[in-house]
Amino acid sequence: MKKSGIRFSVATVVLIITACSSFSQGVKPQNIYRVTVNSRYVIENGERQSKYYAIGQLISDSLGRLHTEIDFNWETHYPDSYRWHYFEDTVKVRTDFFLKEKLHHFNVYQYSPNGALSELSIFTVTGNDTTLTVREKYSYNSNGKVSKVVGYNDKEKKGFTAKYKYNDFNTEIKRKVRARRAVPSDSILYLAREASYDSIGRVSTEMLTVEKKGLPRKTRQTQYTYDAKGNTIGKLVKDKSGNLTKRIEYVYRPDNRIKGMRVYDANETLIEYQAWRYEIYKTSDRRYRVFE
Repeated sequence: MKKSGIRFSVATVVLIITACSSFSQGVKPQNIYRVTVNSRYVIENGERQSKYYAIGQLISDSLGRLHTEIDFNWETHYPDSYRWHYFEDTVKVRTDFFLKEKLHHFNVYQYSPNGALSELSIFTVTGNDTTLTVREKYSYNSNGKVSKVVGYNDKEKKGFTAKYKYNDFNTEIKRKVRARRAVPSDSILYLAREASYDSIGRVSTEMLTVEKKGLPRKTRQTQYTYDAKGNTIGKLVKDKSGNLTKRIEYVYRPDNRIKGMRVYDANETLIEYQAWRYEIYKTSDRRYRVFE
Protein backbone atom coordinates (compact mmCIF):
# COMPACT_ATOMS: atom_id res chain seq x y z
CA MET A 1 0.00 0.00 0.00
CA LYS A 2 1.42 3.35 -1.01
CA LYS A 3 0.74 6.69 0.60
CA SER A 4 -0.36 9.02 -2.12
CA GLY A 5 -3.25 11.08 -3.50
CA ILE A 6 -5.08 11.73 -6.74
CA ARG A 7 -3.44 14.45 -8.78
CA PHE A 8 -6.16 17.04 -9.26
CA SER A 9 -5.93 20.78 -9.64
CA VAL A 10 -7.37 22.83 -6.78
CA ALA A 11 -10.37 23.71 -8.95
CA THR A 12 -11.03 20.06 -9.68
CA VAL A 13 -10.90 19.10 -6.01
CA VAL A 14 -13.38 21.86 -5.22
CA LEU A 15 -15.78 20.76 -7.93
CA ILE A 16 -15.68 17.14 -6.80
CA ILE A 17 -16.39 18.07 -3.19
CA THR A 18 -19.23 20.28 -4.37
CA ALA A 19 -20.59 17.49 -6.54
CA CYS A 20 -20.69 15.18 -3.56
CA SER A 21 -22.75 17.56 -1.46
CA SER A 22 -24.79 19.93 -3.63
CA PHE A 23 -27.50 17.65 -4.99
CA SER A 24 -29.52 16.65 -1.96
CA GLN A 25 -32.86 15.47 -3.33
CA GLY A 26 -32.82 12.02 -1.77
CA VAL A 27 -29.33 11.24 -3.10
CA LYS A 28 -26.94 9.47 -0.76
CA PRO A 29 -23.41 10.89 -0.26
CA GLN A 30 -21.04 9.91 -3.04
CA ASN A 31 -17.53 9.30 -1.76
CA ILE A 32 -14.38 8.70 -3.78
CA TYR A 33 -13.59 5.01 -3.58
CA ARG A 34 -12.54 3.73 -7.00
CA VAL A 35 -10.73 5.79 -9.66
CA THR A 36 -9.95 4.79 -13.24
CA VAL A 37 -7.25 6.90 -14.88
CA ASN A 38 -6.90 6.99 -18.68
CA SER A 39 -3.53 8.35 -19.84
CA ARG A 40 -2.10 9.14 -23.26
CA TYR A 41 1.58 8.90 -24.09
CA VAL A 42 3.59 11.39 -26.11
CA ILE A 43 4.44 9.99 -29.57
CA GLU A 44 7.45 11.23 -31.53
CA ASN A 45 8.36 9.91 -34.99
CA GLY A 46 6.14 6.89 -34.52
CA GLU A 47 7.70 5.94 -31.18
CA ARG A 48 6.10 6.01 -27.76
CA GLN A 49 7.95 8.23 -25.31
CA SER A 50 8.14 7.81 -21.53
CA LYS A 51 6.15 11.01 -20.90
CA TYR A 52 2.38 10.73 -20.56
CA TYR A 53 -0.56 12.79 -19.33
CA ALA A 54 -3.99 11.93 -17.97
CA ILE A 55 -6.78 12.53 -20.48
CA GLY A 56 -9.67 11.13 -18.45
CA GLN A 57 -10.74 9.98 -15.01
CA LEU A 58 -13.75 8.01 -13.84
CA ILE A 59 -14.61 8.27 -10.14
CA SER A 60 -16.99 5.85 -8.42
CA ASP A 61 -18.22 5.63 -4.86
CA SER A 62 -18.20 2.64 -2.51
CA LEU A 63 -21.58 1.51 -3.90
CA GLY A 64 -20.12 1.27 -7.40
CA ARG A 65 -21.91 4.37 -8.71
CA LEU A 66 -19.94 6.31 -11.31
CA HIS A 67 -20.54 9.86 -10.10
CA THR A 68 -17.78 11.92 -11.76
CA GLU A 69 -16.18 11.86 -15.21
CA ILE A 70 -13.35 14.26 -16.05
CA ASP A 71 -11.86 15.01 -19.48
CA PHE A 72 -8.43 16.65 -19.57
CA ASN A 73 -7.33 18.88 -22.44
CA TRP A 74 -4.36 17.21 -24.18
CA GLU A 75 -2.60 20.52 -24.81
CA THR A 76 -3.11 22.24 -21.45
CA HIS A 77 -3.65 19.11 -19.27
CA TYR A 78 -6.45 21.01 -17.56
CA PRO A 79 -9.94 19.52 -16.93
CA ASP A 80 -11.86 21.48 -19.55
CA SER A 81 -14.99 19.39 -19.20
CA TYR A 82 -16.52 17.09 -16.63
CA ARG A 83 -19.79 15.40 -15.79
CA TRP A 84 -21.53 14.77 -12.49
CA HIS A 85 -24.01 11.91 -12.19
CA TYR A 86 -26.65 11.86 -9.45
CA PHE A 87 -28.48 8.81 -8.17
CA GLU A 88 -31.47 7.68 -6.20
CA ASP A 89 -30.20 4.45 -4.71
CA THR A 90 -28.33 2.96 -7.69
CA VAL A 91 -30.47 4.57 -10.42
CA LYS A 92 -29.02 7.54 -12.28
CA VAL A 93 -31.52 10.41 -12.29
CA ARG A 94 -29.50 13.37 -13.52
CA THR A 95 -26.22 14.33 -15.22
CA ASP A 96 -24.67 17.80 -15.16
CA PHE A 97 -22.32 18.73 -18.01
CA PHE A 98 -19.66 21.37 -17.35
CA LEU A 99 -17.47 23.20 -19.85
CA LYS A 100 -14.61 25.32 -18.52
CA GLU A 101 -16.04 25.04 -14.99
CA LYS A 102 -19.47 26.38 -15.95
CA LEU A 103 -22.65 24.35 -16.09
CA HIS A 104 -23.49 24.05 -19.79
CA HIS A 105 -26.48 21.70 -19.76
CA PHE A 106 -28.00 18.87 -17.75
CA ASN A 107 -29.95 15.69 -18.44
CA VAL A 108 -32.86 14.35 -16.39
CA TYR A 109 -33.74 10.65 -16.71
CA GLN A 110 -37.03 8.86 -16.09
CA TYR A 111 -37.62 5.12 -16.18
CA SER A 112 -40.44 2.67 -16.77
CA PRO A 113 -41.42 0.15 -14.06
CA ASN A 114 -39.16 -2.48 -15.67
CA GLY A 115 -36.14 -0.17 -15.40
CA ALA A 116 -35.87 0.88 -19.04
CA LEU A 117 -35.22 4.54 -19.85
CA SER A 118 -38.59 6.03 -20.75
CA GLU A 119 -37.80 9.72 -20.97
CA LEU A 120 -34.73 11.91 -21.34
CA SER A 121 -34.99 15.67 -20.89
CA ILE A 122 -32.07 17.91 -21.81
CA PHE A 123 -31.90 21.45 -20.48
CA THR A 124 -29.48 24.15 -21.63
CA VAL A 125 -28.16 26.61 -19.06
CA THR A 126 -27.30 30.18 -20.11
CA GLY A 127 -26.45 32.46 -17.23
CA ASN A 128 -29.43 32.24 -14.88
CA ASP A 129 -31.76 30.90 -17.58
CA THR A 130 -32.61 27.24 -18.08
CA THR A 131 -34.33 26.14 -21.29
CA LEU A 132 -35.60 22.76 -22.39
CA THR A 133 -33.59 21.75 -25.46
CA VAL A 134 -35.35 18.48 -26.20
CA ARG A 135 -37.46 15.92 -24.38
CA GLU A 136 -37.20 12.37 -25.76
CA LYS A 137 -39.70 9.58 -25.09
CA TYR A 138 -38.65 6.00 -25.81
CA SER A 139 -40.54 2.93 -27.02
CA TYR A 140 -39.11 -0.60 -27.10
CA ASN A 141 -39.63 -3.77 -29.09
CA SER A 142 -40.19 -7.26 -27.66
CA ASN A 143 -36.41 -7.80 -27.40
CA GLY A 144 -35.97 -4.74 -25.23
CA LYS A 145 -34.38 -2.66 -28.00
CA VAL A 146 -35.37 0.94 -28.69
CA SER A 147 -37.89 0.90 -31.54
CA LYS A 148 -38.95 4.55 -31.62
CA VAL A 149 -37.98 7.86 -30.07
CA VAL A 150 -40.25 10.90 -30.21
CA GLY A 151 -38.70 14.25 -29.39
CA TYR A 152 -40.40 17.44 -28.22
CA ASN A 153 -39.05 20.99 -28.28
CA ASP A 154 -39.12 23.71 -25.63
CA LYS A 155 -42.78 24.42 -26.45
CA GLU A 156 -43.59 20.72 -25.89
CA LYS A 157 -44.44 20.31 -29.57
CA LYS A 158 -43.33 17.22 -31.46
CA GLY A 159 -39.95 18.00 -33.00
CA PHE A 160 -38.76 14.67 -34.43
CA THR A 161 -39.56 10.99 -34.75
CA ALA A 162 -36.81 8.39 -35.01
CA LYS A 163 -37.57 4.78 -35.97
CA TYR A 164 -35.12 1.93 -35.46
CA LYS A 165 -34.79 -1.37 -37.31
CA TYR A 166 -32.80 -4.45 -36.23
CA ASN A 167 -31.70 -7.71 -37.84
CA ASP A 168 -31.96 -11.21 -36.37
CA PHE A 169 -28.82 -10.61 -34.31
CA ASN A 170 -30.45 -7.58 -32.62
CA THR A 171 -27.99 -5.28 -34.37
CA GLU A 172 -29.36 -1.89 -35.37
CA ILE A 173 -29.29 -1.79 -39.18
CA LYS A 174 -31.42 1.25 -39.98
CA ARG A 175 -32.50 4.46 -38.34
CA LYS A 176 -34.65 7.03 -40.04
CA VAL A 177 -35.38 10.39 -38.47
CA ARG A 178 -38.02 12.92 -39.43
CA ALA A 179 -36.93 16.16 -37.77
CA ARG A 180 -38.77 19.48 -37.94
CA ARG A 181 -38.63 21.41 -34.69
CA ALA A 182 -35.94 19.47 -32.79
CA VAL A 183 -32.91 17.22 -33.26
CA PRO A 184 -32.16 13.94 -31.44
CA SER A 185 -29.75 14.20 -28.51
CA ASP A 186 -27.08 12.25 -30.43
CA SER A 187 -27.58 14.49 -33.53
CA ILE A 188 -28.04 11.43 -35.77
CA LEU A 189 -30.49 12.01 -38.62
CA TYR A 190 -29.74 8.84 -40.58
CA LEU A 191 -27.99 5.54 -39.87
CA ALA A 192 -27.48 2.42 -41.96
CA ARG A 193 -25.38 -0.62 -41.07
CA GLU A 194 -24.46 -3.78 -42.97
CA ALA A 195 -22.89 -6.41 -40.75
CA SER A 196 -21.50 -9.92 -41.03
CA TYR A 197 -20.91 -12.29 -38.13
CA ASP A 198 -18.58 -15.07 -37.06
CA SER A 199 -19.65 -18.58 -36.09
CA ILE A 200 -20.72 -17.55 -32.56
CA GLY A 201 -22.64 -14.43 -33.55
CA ARG A 202 -20.06 -11.71 -33.02
CA VAL A 203 -19.80 -8.88 -35.53
CA SER A 204 -16.82 -9.59 -37.78
CA THR A 205 -17.26 -6.79 -40.31
CA GLU A 206 -19.58 -3.84 -40.67
CA MET A 207 -20.20 -0.95 -42.99
CA LEU A 208 -21.68 1.99 -41.11
CA THR A 209 -23.16 5.11 -42.67
CA VAL A 210 -24.11 7.99 -40.39
CA GLU A 211 -25.40 11.49 -41.00
CA LYS A 212 -25.40 14.00 -38.17
CA LYS A 213 -26.96 17.44 -38.07
CA GLY A 214 -24.80 19.96 -39.88
CA LEU A 215 -22.29 17.35 -41.09
CA PRO A 216 -21.97 15.40 -44.34
CA ARG A 217 -22.98 11.76 -44.47
CA LYS A 218 -20.00 9.49 -43.77
CA THR A 219 -19.38 5.80 -44.36
CA ARG A 220 -16.70 3.64 -42.79
CA GLN A 221 -15.92 -0.06 -42.77
CA THR A 222 -14.61 -1.88 -39.70
CA GLN A 223 -13.23 -5.39 -39.30
CA TYR A 224 -13.11 -6.85 -35.77
CA THR A 225 -10.99 -9.53 -34.11
CA TYR A 226 -11.57 -11.02 -30.66
CA ASP A 227 -9.68 -12.97 -28.01
CA ALA A 228 -10.86 -16.20 -26.40
CA LYS A 229 -12.81 -14.24 -23.76
CA GLY A 230 -14.76 -12.27 -26.34
CA ASN A 231 -12.88 -9.00 -25.90
CA THR A 232 -12.31 -6.90 -29.02
CA ILE A 233 -8.52 -6.96 -29.53
CA GLY A 234 -8.28 -5.47 -33.01
CA LYS A 235 -10.02 -3.18 -35.47
CA LEU A 236 -9.19 -2.42 -39.08
CA VAL A 237 -10.91 0.82 -40.04
CA LYS A 238 -11.39 1.63 -43.72
CA ASP A 239 -13.10 4.37 -45.70
CA LYS A 240 -16.10 3.89 -47.97
CA SER A 241 -13.89 2.68 -50.82
CA GLY A 242 -12.13 0.10 -48.67
CA ASN A 243 -8.89 2.00 -48.15
CA LEU A 244 -7.30 1.39 -44.75
CA THR A 245 -7.28 4.52 -42.57
CA LYS A 246 -6.11 3.11 -39.24
CA ARG A 247 -5.52 -0.06 -37.24
CA ILE A 248 -6.32 -0.29 -33.54
CA GLU A 249 -5.03 -2.83 -31.02
CA TYR A 250 -6.47 -3.37 -27.52
CA VAL A 251 -4.83 -5.09 -24.55
CA TYR A 252 -6.75 -6.33 -21.50
CA ARG A 253 -5.98 -7.27 -17.92
CA PRO A 254 -6.74 -10.80 -16.65
CA ASP A 255 -10.02 -9.42 -15.22
CA ASN A 256 -11.01 -8.26 -18.77
CA ARG A 257 -10.66 -4.56 -18.00
CA ILE A 258 -8.96 -2.50 -20.67
CA LYS A 259 -5.23 -2.00 -20.12
CA GLY A 260 -3.91 -0.38 -23.28
CA MET A 261 -4.73 0.81 -26.78
CA ARG A 262 -2.40 1.40 -29.73
CA VAL A 263 -3.45 3.17 -32.92
CA TYR A 264 -1.53 2.96 -36.20
CA ASP A 265 -2.11 4.90 -39.40
CA ALA A 266 -2.42 3.38 -42.88
CA ASN A 267 1.39 3.16 -43.09
CA GLU A 268 1.63 1.19 -39.82
CA THR A 269 3.10 4.19 -37.99
CA LEU A 270 2.14 4.46 -34.33
CA ILE A 271 0.08 7.62 -33.86
CA GLU A 272 -1.55 7.10 -30.46
CA TYR A 273 -0.93 5.07 -27.32
CA GLN A 274 -3.25 5.05 -24.33
CA ALA A 275 -3.12 3.20 -21.01
CA TRP A 276 -5.56 2.65 -18.14
CA ARG A 277 -4.84 2.44 -14.40
CA TYR A 278 -7.24 1.34 -11.65
CA GLU A 279 -7.04 2.64 -8.08
CA ILE A 280 -8.93 2.13 -4.83
CA TYR A 281 -9.07 4.59 -1.90
CA LYS A 282 -10.24 2.77 1.22
CA THR A 283 -10.17 5.71 3.63
CA SER A 284 -12.32 8.83 3.53
CA ASP A 285 -9.29 11.16 3.58
CA ARG A 286 -7.99 9.51 0.35
CA ARG A 287 -4.43 9.43 1.71
CA TYR A 288 -3.81 5.80 0.81
CA ARG A 289 -4.03 4.50 -2.73
CA VAL A 290 -4.10 0.85 -3.73
CA PHE A 291 -3.47 -0.15 -7.32
CA GLU A 292 -5.79 -2.89 -8.48
